[in-house]
Amino acid sequence: MNRSRLLFAVLLLALCASTCKKEHALPPVAPVAEDDTTPVRGGTVLRRLPVDVVSLNPTLANTSYDRWVAFYLYTPMVHLDVNLQPIPGLADKWEITPDGKRYTFHLNPKATFSDGTPVRASDVLFTLKKIVDPASEAASIAGGFEKLDLANTKVVDDHTIVVAFKDILASQIIQFNSLMTLPEHVYSQGDFRTGWADRAVSCGPYTLVRRVPGKEILLKRRDDWWGPPVYPDQILLKVINDDKTAWSAVQRGDVDEAQISSDVWLMEGRRPELQKTIDFRRFYTLTYNFIPWNNRHPILSDRRVRRALAMCIDLQSVINNLYHGTARAMNGPFTPDEWAYNPDVPVIQYNPLEAQRILNSIGWVDTDHDGILDKGGKPLKFDFIIIGGNSISSPFAQLFQSELKKIGVQMNIVPLDPSAFMQRVMGGNFEAAILAWDLDPDPDPFPLFHSSQFAPQGQNIAFYSNPETDKLIDAERKELDIKKRIPIFRRLHEVLANDQPYTWLYQVSSKWAVNKRLHGANESKGWGLFLWYPGELGWWIPKRFQNVK
Repeated sequence: MNRSRLLFAVLLLALCASTCKKEHALPPVAPVAEDDTTPVRGGTVLRRLPVDVVSLNPTLANTSYDRWVAFYLYTPMVHLDVNLQPIPGLADKWEITPDGKRYTFHLNPKATFSDGTPVRASDVLFTLKKIVDPASEAASIAGGFEKLDLANTKVVDDHTIVVAFKDILASQIIQFNSLMTLPEHVYSQGDFRTGWADRAVSCGPYTLVRRVPGKEILLKRRDDWWGPPVYPDQILLKVINDDKTAWSAVQRGDVDEAQISSDVWLMEGRRPELQKTIDFRRFYTLTYNFIPWNNRHPILSDRRVRRALAMCIDLQSVINNLYHGTARAMNGPFTPDEWAYNPDVPVIQYNPLEAQRILNSIGWVDTDHDGILDKGGKPLKFDFIIIGGNSISSPFAQLFQSELKKIGVQMNIVPLDPSAFMQRVMGGNFEAAILAWDLDPDPDPFPLFHSSQFAPQGQNIAFYSNPETDKLIDAERKELDIKKRIPIFRRLHEVLANDQPYTWLYQVSSKWAVNKRLHGANESKGWGLFLWYPGELGWWIPKRFQNVK
């Protein structure tokens, strides 16, 4: 999502930029003891990767799965706590000038890379330069640093850097959660974009043992780790694309956790024999499912067509039948739990007859009586790409295809393997698709909808452009007062919902199966089990379970 990004799209946190200097201390660390209630070292955590990573270079991360791996290997400049508030990461503390344009970070003086060299402020500067370099194609991160003022960004000493910006950004401090510092003496060599897909020299608690593309990634706890304790000896991430295969793996103990479907949640979650070893979780996170429409496509460029197509989706039926009621309909780019959400924007209602009337009124009629609407000699048809093997994408696509056929629209379903799907989507090389964004705590939609962020350099994969949208986004990014940001966001919500660069579908509650041998697997409101601190870095395995799968 911006991590909608993440790719990667926090809020009250940015308000500190409008006040005076603030400092932050390291979070407390619990003592270690060998019992079943206090964390102990040892064992291997077995995790599922639904999609293999594209690269181990964190600057090029485009998906949540890339970030899952990076979170073990790299320590971000700023961590986010359980409430998604900023706390120290690589930086022990920081100060922000009252105008919100200058950030002084003090790095942990004990920090080292996995090759034993110290982490220096010059490495931070090197990483920042790579993030904003268009040649890096750091699409998921660059939007958060597009106001960086490199000329006035200075290394003060080995452990202090002043990062300057040309303009204020309300969510700026949160963007530093995406800054994973790279060692300049290593990553300045070779091809930055292609040379680090299978290698990593990192500053986090774990180091890379091996990556077998398409199969697994093995990480080992660093003996020289300089930060708060982490406990498992190893993290083994297994690439399992198919959801059913992953659920079987959880039941066998081949993986310790996996996201499960609504069918599994409904049919298996209450079985006593499974509840003995598996903890079933359900919660909402900052995510939504949507259909991005390529706004450059000659047919899909008309928002009236996009809205008519959206009216052929029976959202309530999908929620009831595919998700067993464990999802909620979306009306735009902000989730109901976010302060930016506009409750007055209606959800597009299922109404295929009205959709057909709209299409007919703008010239789409079946002139040759072949069952497909046409205009100017061109049929109303498009390709819809999905990830093959996904337990939801395929039935959803089939339902949508069937409804569209009834009104004379031909939708061709194109299943792809996960890597090919992500390459097509992130490159903007598609007509329509179904996917989901994981969103940042701050609702800033700049990476997704600003006209300066077209793919592949940015994450505007729909190639959407509207001057009013750009103006609203520019305004909300400069406003530090949350009370003044709210009306801007609500108008933005309304404009985007009207334009339909995406058809927003639903927010699915996240459902997980977690092996009970894992202790400390807590969840954050908004991000769930992962990527906040300590999150997965706080997991541990009691000694009596360390030799059990």
